Amino acid sequence: MRSRYSAFATGNITYLIASLHPDNRQADDEIILRQTIEDTQWLGLKIIRHKPVGNNATVEFVAFYQDQSIGQLHERSNFIKKDNQWFYVDGEILDPIKLSRNQTCFCGSGKKIKKCHNS
Repeated sequence: MRSRYSAFATGNITYLIASLHPDNRQADDEIILRQTIEDTQWLGLKIIRHKPVGNNATVEFVAFYQDQSIGQLHERSNFIKKDNQWFYVDGEILDPIKLSRNQTCFCGSGKKIKKCHNS
């Protein structure tokens, strides 16, 4: 999950497609990913839960981003390991997590949210 987040943050579309399970790839993946990357600034990632079971894994995470405003993608993602490589299969979008103004900011600045990204 961290590698896919990094690929989104750095615009590595080739990696995002390569790490998507082959059965789930679409002809327009590159176009959609390019548009998402151009419109979104990724601010931070928080892994909430990771559950590996054999060649399958579930990862619950929150990715913080800014497009027109600051938002979050809270998802439970499913991965499968095939030929020694992990592939993203699908995910379930979950409700946003509640953030306290006094928590350390998700962007990694070390500041409290109220002093950094007042959301």
